[in-house]
Amino acid sequence: MRKKVTLFVESKGFERFILVVILTNAVVLGVETVPGLNLQLEHGLETANLIFIAIFVVEMLLKLFAYHQNYFRSGWNVFDFIIVITCLIPTGGIFSGLRVLRVFRVLRVLRLVSWFGPLRKIVASILRSLPAIGWTLLLMIIVFYVFAIMGVHLFGAELPDKFATLGVAFATLFELTTLSNWQNVVFPLTALHAWAWIYFLSFMLSASFILINVILGIVVDSLDLQNREEEKEFIEASLDPDSSAGDVLRSEILKLKAQVEQIALLVEHTEAQHEATQTPSAKV
Repeated sequence: MRKKVTLFVESKGFERFILVVILTNAVVLGVETVPGLNLQLEHGLETANLIFIAIFVVEMLLKLFAYHQNYFRSGWNVFDFIIVITCLIPTGGIFSGLRVLRVFRVLRVLRLVSWFGPLRKIVASILRSLPAIGWTLLLMIIVFYVFAIMGVHLFGAELPDKFATLGVAFATLFELTTLSNWQNVVFPLTALHAWAWIYFLSFMLSASFILINVILGIVVDSLDLQNREEEKEFIEASLDPDSSAGDVLRSEILKLKAQVEQIALLVEHTEAQHEATQTPSAKV
């Protein structure tokens, strides 16, 4: 029984059905945000949400029955489990204070990430990069702290709405990091102090360009490392005579060998025809 359930939940048909349900659920959640339309379809949308939750619960129970404790060894399964449990929390009556948790229904859309290999790979590489990114963010905070203190002392009097306190200076520098509204901050101060451009140029180079590109480089390097590890795992699995990957590779090799043999036969046949046409002319 368990083997049949495992084959069922791993079948392409079941996976495609769940994917369609997730996509439909995403559309319904979007319709709920349309003013007026959500009131007209309130009953139908609520019914649809109950159906979606029921399908997700059945899917979770089937996978729990099929995989048992191995179900929680997959981070994506744990993610799906948390989302489904959150959707089951009652929000009426004495639980009306938990009504805010209904907003977490939108997290069901994130299940799309677990259904597409490239998206899973990107998310996994980001999670893998978190330790290195954390140290980079710490360095960025230190840089922000130093430039914020300098900004308060240098420009607090001339531009108090941007550099009055340390917190305001932090917010201003973050705004400059996004390269947004910088002309309303930089131009007034450079008009008052000719040397002010040195401060802003130094900050924008160190924070906006260098540190942010370092973070991007860490994520890209993690993604490249993950690709190499997956290629290595595939090669190792291909060498295993009991693995499905090995069967696929051997099948491809046999197909390639058959194609080479066909080409060789075709070449031999062509050479034989060429020799046959050359022989009468040689006799003459």
